[in-house]
Amino acid sequence: MLCATAQMAAACPSCYGDPDSPMTAGMNAAIMILLGITGSVLAAVTIFFVYLRRRWVAVNRPFQNMLN
Repeated sequence: MLCATAQMAAACPSCYGDPDSPMTAGMNAAIMILLGITGSVLAAVTIFFVYLRRRWVAVNRPFQNMLN
């Protein structure tokens, strides 16, 4: 039903409309901020798992020496 009406199926202000509009500039800034937040969270999760891996290796290294 949404595709049946032309107004509901219109593209976002970044793709459709005046590229110099303040609304387009605001939309582009919001998209960049959301991408930055998402990237920061993903980087933090990755760094945390790398930290856990390094800690696990450091803790288990003495036990590996005893087994050899």
